[in-house]
Amino acid sequence: MAKNKKPSKPGLFSWFIQIFRSKGKAEDQDPAKRKKESKTFSMEWAVAIDNWKKKLRTKQVSSGVVIETPKFRLTKTNDKLFRAEGENYSLILVTGNHLYKNKEDKWAGVLFVDEGVLNQNLSKDLARLDSLLSAFSVPKTDLFLEAEGPKEDWRVVLTWERFWKEQIILQMKPNSMALVMLAIGEECREFFESVATERQKRLVRDELFYLNLGNGTENNPYTKAKNLFGFGSALVEFGNTINSIKERREKENNHGS
Repeated sequence: MAKNKKPSKPGLFSWFIQIFRSKGKAEDQDPAKRKKESKTFSMEWAVAIDNWKKKLRTKQVSSGVVIETPKFRLTKTNDKLFRAEGENYSLILVTGNHLYKNKEDKWAGVLFVDEGVLNQNLSKDLARLDSLLSAFSVPKTDLFLEAEGPKEDWRVVLTWERFWKEQIILQMKPNSMALVMLAIGEECREFFESVATERQKRLVRDELFYLNLGNGTENNPYTKAKNLFGFGSALVEFGNTINSIKERREKENNHGS
């Protein structure tokens, strides 16, 4: 009669495998160790726009006091003009090129230009604002974000053919595009989603995700790290991209006519 075989004990290799498996399961169940992943575009956008409103104090008021302490006070005149007052100073801060309509219905404001470029263009016809901005290559997107701005702002792209709209999204870096949408708002987000491919949407969604994480370099392995405070350079990139595509579009149209 055959003897009953005793159950064999697991070998050393099997024992190690079981340990690693159990450890892996424990980590999977621990929310703190679980790898964070981006959610849908709309969910990441909602979180990002909320962070935008909370972290950028100058965007929380349209005008008036931004912050005031016993030794420092910052007041906002409009989107680009501020006054900073400290113990021994009172200064006007200009955060970028800014134009506005004065009482005579003329454009007034501040433009930063290179003096060499200024001299180079003095022989041109600079009677109209558009010709002045064109001569100095001032990105109009960085100037006219308000509804009362001239028609020749970023919204001009909304009337373009789809091909040219796609070229804008194609040339913009995903991290810059994410910041541009936050800086301009829903109208720009709608433009992006109506034109972008699914892959482009995923890339920008991931950038919003990294912004929502706090976006240190270690959080975003795919592109150069940006944070919410980098929206100024992103807007300049957007304006330059629009101007570049606009020139190409005009050449194509003139060539075809």
